[in-house]
Parts: sequence; C-alpha cells; structure tokens
Amino acid sequence: MAAAVIIVILGAVSAFWFRQAKDAGSTRKIVLGVDFSDVFSTPVLIAENQGYFRDEGLVVKIIEYPSGRTALAEMVSKRNPDVVTAAQTPVMYNSFSNNNYVIIGGMAYSYDAGALMLVRQDKGIRIAADLKSRRVGTPVGSTGHFFLNLFLLYNGLKISDVEVIDIDAPNLPQALADGQVDAISVWQPQIHIAQKLLGEKAAIFPSKDIYRVDFYLIAHKDFLKSNPEALAKLLKAVDRAQNFIRQNKELSIGIISRRLKLDRETVTAIWDVYQFKMFLDQAIITDLEAEARWAIENKYTRAAKIPDYRNFISTNILESVKPEAVNIIR
Repeated sequence: MAAAVIIVILGAVSAFWFRQAKDAGSTRKIVLGVDFSDVFSTPVLIAENQGYFRDEGLVVKIIEYPSGRTALAEMVSKRNPDVVTAAQTPVMYNSFSNNNYVIIGGMAYSYDAGALMLVRQDKGIRIAADLKSRRVGTPVGSTGHFFLNLFLLYNGLKISDVEVIDIDAPNLPQALADGQVDAISVWQPQIHIAQKLLGEKAAIFPSKDIYRVDFYLIAHKDFLKSNPEALAKLLKAVDRAQNFIRQNKELSIGIISRRLKLDRETVTAIWDVYQFKMFLDQAIITDLEAEARWAIENKYTRAAKIPDYRNFISTNILESVKPEAVNIIR
C-alpha cells in the first residue's frame, strides 16, 4: 500500500515538473523597441502593465526609444530589437535600402494627433505663407517631416521654401521655446507640451484630415520566420489591451501618464484623437507609395523606383488572431 502511495506521489510530482518544463519551453522572449515620444505606443504599454504578455506565455523586454525612426533604424541595422513600434514614414525610408522587416499589424491611427504644425505667432507667423524662409523643426525621416511637406503643398508652398532643422521629437518643444526654430512639425504630446511652454505666443495651424498617421508593430523577418507563434501571442495581448483601453479610459490615461512620464492633464487633453484598434488595410500601401514618391522626387533617397510595399506587410499573423482586421488586396 505504501509503495503504491509513493508511486502515485512520484507520478504526480513528475507530471507537475513535466508541465512546468513544458510551460517554460513554450515561453517566448521578445525584445520590443517602443517609441516613448508619444501616446501611440499606448496599447503595448497597457499590455505590459496589465500582464497580458505574461498571460500569453511571453517574456517581453521593452527598450525605450526617442522615436519610431530610431527604433526601426536600429532593428534593420543590428537585428535587435525583434519587434518595434513605428509610423509609416520610417517604414518608407528604410525600404529603399532594407527589406528585412515587415509590418505585422497596425495598432493605432489618428488624423489629429499624428502630425501637427505649431508656430511662433509672436515671430510674425500668422498664416501659412509666413513660414517662407523660416526654420521649421522636425525629426527628418519621420512622420512629422512628411506631414510638413504635405502641409506646405496644401498651402501653396514647397519644402525648399523653409529651412528644415532635424531635431528629435522630445526636444522640439524646448527648441521652439528657446527660439532655435520658428515652428515645429511633430505629433502629440509634443505639440501640447510646446503650447504649455509658450502660451499665447504659439498657435496651431489648421490641418485636419490632411494625413492619417498610422502606428505599426514591425517585426524583423528572421524573427518572424522563427517565431510566428510568439508574434501571434504578441498581437493577442495588444488586442486585449485595446479592449481594456476602450473600457477603462481614465485608468488607461493614468497608466500611460506614469509610464511616459507625462502629466495627466496633457494626456487627457489629447486622448480622444487616437483610435486604438488592430488593422491592416489598403490605405497602408497607398500611403507608403505616396511617401516613397515624395522621397524620390525630393531626392531624399538615391533610389529611383518605388518598392513593392506588399512585400513589407505580413498578413498571416493578424489573420490568425483577428481576421476581420485585415483588408488588403492581394
């Protein structure tokens, strides 16, 4: 009888350790490079805060970057991080010289937060035409840079009509306040921060619906090839975080304020202009092609041909997680 009990106990212990080993073996590690300059990164930070990555059996190491531009450049050149968050303009710029990355899912977009034009009206800039020969700060190669071009064209100007000053997004509000530049083309919350610094000296120029800024999860192709299941789990966790955001606005604002080290008033003021949802749609390809055409025509690249951006999007992962979110013509 005692021997039988011992066998049962040993069997139970063996089964426990087998399950532990199996669970440990199924854990996937992902190094995730996150743009900490804006609220677009909210879904991955909420997923981190709420333990959704852990629930999916993932160990996610988040590395902070001052922009998606920087994060993507490091991934394509060093193959680390494994996945990054970035908008479409860095995707376009890197596509001329690299094809080792793919968008696996859009996780946020905005027409009103992704790129805006803020000017020093105390410097005599009252209308768009007053920007001629002025210094405009923006992260060159970023969404803000492309938006600047669109904004100028929309108002009858050319990019050559202004002096573009390359400044990382987090440093733009102070650069404007210090007089290093006369205007900035950048995203939220940098615009709101600059407004608080300058008060009535600053003004936002109208730009509604000129440009939809997307924010993507972008994976290195080598990592995608070896870890498709881990990436599916990543998207599941992010999708779950987006549901949390929709159901818990005030709690989400508090989490993001602390994580991005922004005051709550700033995050609250800009929160409602973001759409947090999973997507892969045809507009992604259309926008990337338009940006590539702009880069070629303005000689921001030596390339003469627009890449086939269907090769920079992988639909399989998101289709396995949320098929209704994929709407791309093959």
